[in-house]
Amino acid sequence: MKNALETLRSHLQTLVNLVQSANPDGYSLQAQFLLAQQQFQQQILPLGEDLPSAQPVLTEINRTLRLLAMDVAFLQTARQSTTTQQRQQQMLEKLGQLLTFCQALEQAIAKPT
Repeated sequence: MKNALETLRSHLQTLVNLVQSANPDGYSLQAQFLLAQQQFQQQILPLGEDLPSAQPVLTEINRTLRLLAMDVAFLQTARQSTTTQQRQQQMLEKLGQLLTFCQALEQAIAKPT
């Protein structure tokens, strides 16, 4: 699970870099987001069944990914620069949360209860 978590973290960090660019490409963001979401759903979420202590963190990651999906979609359709900047800021906040959740998940894995 540690390798799967590292891969997810890598996808999230790439998303951060894309979002921070001056004119983020909506299609690149969408593609990278889908990679992160797929990594979580296929590699990490199923392993949570064996780790009850990780369930709350997995739930929060799943919820935040769903909210981030909305931000990606809205950013793609944004026409005004202020709207784009607002969406970028919201996405960066959610990505920060996701990276923090990854750390919490790693701790939950290290010391299962």
